[in-house]
Amino acid sequence: MTDDCNMYVQTIDSNVNFSAAVSDVIGALQNMLRSQATIADLENSTATIPNPNHALLTLKSRSLNAIITERQQQLDTLKTVMESIQNIHGQLIEEKDKVIESINLHERLGSSALWRLPTEILSHIFVYCLPEDEYLSPASRLAPILLTRICRRWREVVVGMPRLWCSLRLEVQHDDWQQRVFCYEAWFKRTLGRPLSLALHLYGNGTRQAQTLLQPHINQITSLYIDFHGVDEPAFSFNFFPALQELSIVGHTAAIAQSISRLPSTLTSLKFPGMWWFDLELLASFAPMWAQLTEVEIYVDKQDAFIRLLQLCPNLSSLKTGIVVSQVQPLEPFTHPTLESLHVCGRAWIFGNPLSGVFNTLSLPNLRVLDVWNTSMWPHEEFKGFLAQSERSLENLNFGAVAITTEEQRAEYVALMPFLKVVVDPDLV
Repeated sequence: MTDDCNMYVQTIDSNVNFSAAVSDVIGALQNMLRSQATIADLENSTATIPNPNHALLTLKSRSLNAIITERQQQLDTLKTVMESIQNIHGQLIEEKDKVIESINLHERLGSSALWRLPTEILSHIFVYCLPEDEYLSPASRLAPILLTRICRRWREVVVGMPRLWCSLRLEVQHDDWQQRVFCYEAWFKRTLGRPLSLALHLYGNGTRQAQTLLQPHINQITSLYIDFHGVDEPAFSFNFFPALQELSIVGHTAAIAQSISRLPSTLTSLKFPGMWWFDLELLASFAPMWAQLTEVEIYVDKQDAFIRLLQLCPNLSSLKTGIVVSQVQPLEPFTHPTLESLHVCGRAWIFGNPLSGVFNTLSLPNLRVLDVWNTSMWPHEEFKGFLAQSERSLENLNFGAVAITTEEQRAEYVALMPFLKVVVDPDLV
């Protein structure tokens, strides 16, 4: 069982295992002591007999070899028990240190101003204690679970704050699934029905288990990140989430195309992070849901697929995309009136210049932010023409990793648009 699902049972399990170990050692010691009453003391039996041969005669049918073997077994048992006692002693020291640490902590809390803070102030502090991860893990060493283990008052405050529980990373694995279900259901209960952002990691064919667990909460889930790990056939219906607004999918793009085409009407954001090679045919298989989207992250194979994507998404305001290879065929001019943010990348050093021809074709009158990265061949003159017809709408131009431009080129862009902010950021991806 992973740390994620130990949050409620790990302390109980450790105490049970420790008590069992102590009982085993005590039982072994008692057996050893009882056995001593029946052991013939060979040294005492021969010490008062002047003639060793007489001692051997008194043993009658008992074999010396058998006695030696028996004593060796007793010695081995004693060594094992002694090692167990040493291990238990070490565990007792650790438990003592934990108790002392807990006492000291509670004494500090009792004398500190933090202990006397109003619940409203504590609630604000606890929000800043959450990890920066987008999806929270139910691990006992992290907030919010960690905050429930400090003291009774903190636990009451944390459990009563649904804001702390409205994000969750959920893993569907076959091992220890019932214990995982217990953990996840307790987490869901603390959301008090608020909107929930969920990262769902499916291992193997756990689709049915996931849907059974999530069924009572489907109207809460507004944001879903789903990752298929080694799933043969996803068989996953995204229409299962009627309140879904944001969806990110990793793996099995072609296999789930049919279910994606029937997404709920509430969805406005669709992302395929880190996935390449959407061609015209695959884009078409996702219709007609493109029209309802305002935010998309998707990577296409050629410029014509990029233009087609914009045509399919008339309401798009933000697009993160990449173009893998360039093409020879000319592109038809196209204007997208609503796009405000474009994050585009090519393929550095290979497949020619994937961005060539794009800026000659596109007109984006409402574009405010343009991010470019991973393109070693930058169409400078073509981009100058794009800026000249942009009606001065562009405000931020950011060049990221492997986006090769010169200082002189960037100065020309500012000369065309004096209010344009140009930034070179190698960490931008």
